[in-house]
Amino acid sequence: MKKIKILLLLLTVSVAGFYSCTDNDPVENEVVTSKSISLRTTLNEIKKANNINGKNELSTQDQAFCFNFVFPLNLSYNNGTVVTVSSYEGLIAVLASETSTFYFEGIQFPFQVQQEGVITTIDDEAEFFALILDCNFPTVNNFVFDFTCYDIVYPISIINANNETVVIETQVELMQYVSTPTGVSTYQLNIVFPISIEQNGLTIVVNDLYEFFEINNDCPSSSCICTADYTPVCVQTTTGIVVYSNACFALCDGFTQADFVSCDPILTTNFGNGLGSCFTMNYPVQVQHQGALVTANNNGELLQYYFPSWSSIPALVYPLTVNFSTPTGFIAVTVADQAAFEAAIINNCN
Repeated sequence: MKKIKILLLLLTVSVAGFYSCTDNDPVENEVVTSKSISLRTTLNEIKKANNINGKNELSTQDQAFCFNFVFPLNLSYNNGTVVTVSSYEGLIAVLASETSTFYFEGIQFPFQVQQEGVITTIDDEAEFFALILDCNFPTVNNFVFDFTCYDIVYPISIINANNETVVIETQVELMQYVSTPTGVSTYQLNIVFPISIEQNGLTIVVNDLYEFFEINNDCPSSSCICTADYTPVCVQTTTGIVVYSNACFALCDGFTQADFVSCDPILTTNFGNGLGSCFTMNYPVQVQHQGALVTANNNGELLQYYFPSWSSIPALVYPLTVNFSTPTGFIAVTVADQAAFEAAIINNCN
């Protein structure tokens, strides 16, 4: 793999920078980088902070950032080229030259950051994600639940915490992958691109993570960051009742508290009481839990993943078959998604 060293030579205060590139031995100096969603998230914030591409949102000073990189850093472009960035000024210079076909997507672990004078080593992507969460950077997890700018066209595929590719059929399923009762998830949404979105009546293909961030940067509500906790609220619209996963998303969508209406009977289900009496499950079933798929083989195991305070039904993988009790026995019902399951419980168990 080619390794290019970018050395910043500061000539004077008024002169930009001069960079020289040298080729190093590709065997003795081989650099291994890893694709990093957290890196793209961080670089996106740095570009906005320095008004690169006209997307100024933060202070233009590195010191105003949540953390500073400890240089040098080894970064890789989407074509595999690895560069060594020797300073913050050098990083700004190379970020200014990024394009939709030539952009950073990888970093060499471990690397170090400085926060309030303390040097911390970041060993892997999980630690990098935890760092940017502490900094409250807008992440992919936040962007996909900002409904004010565009709609994702489903189905899409994601790579879950077990490094498995999973097909997601609805927005509800996607929410279940990143939601936790506390609103803080250790799973970083890893979307398989390309995907399509619908915006202003147009269908747009988003080819990669770089384009995904660029689109979200142009959204007027991109600074509206909501947690992924599931405490649903309902809003009455001209086309019917819309269910939001929590009040923050409804407020970001332009509604106010005065627009909220009761979610009953939409979310008034009795999964916990009905399981084993009104209906039975055909085991085994799979449940999405913090970005991973777990298998439940009986009622006891399934109820471990039932959190009625933030979801009316466990985050089951659909379709599945449920056996509902009738006066003459049981009837098997195939449900395609959570909404269908909720409707079946309301119709058969109340």
